Amino acid sequence: MTDLQSALSVAIVAALNANAALTAIIGANAIHDRLLTRAAMPYIVLRDITSTEWGADNDGGLEHQISLDAWSSLAGHREAQAIAGLIRGSLDNAPLTLSGGVTLVSLLHVKTRTRREAKTDAHVAEMVFRAVTVGTG
Repeated sequence: MTDLQSALSVAIVAALNANAALTAIIGANAIHDRLLTRAAMPYIVLRDITSTEWGADNDGGLEHQISLDAWSSLAGHREAQAIAGLIRGSLDNAPLTLSGGVTLVSLLHVKTRTRREAKTDAHVAEMVFRAVTVGTG
């Protein structure tokens, strides 16, 4: 399953990097797989992918919960929300191509929550997407 999660991660990062408006805000190389406390904001963190089998007959059907965070400091909630909107536009119902004989059936936005990080000037938009894949991955 980790190979499939890796393929899903690669496809998501490629889709986000292809969005010129998003890159104009966050800059190049600003999509990470962990929170970087000393990195210049804004940036995006692909925080987590949780995968669950949904087929009873091992047909390769998986449901994935994908968590991404849009971090901003100087421009606050407004910038975090703008980044979240561009992420949603890049990923919601996107026809991503995955490697390894796996097909993405759907990728849908589930929710976005914005908040201010306690004791800092950072603002974050926490996003959750739901993906369904089939195949042997």
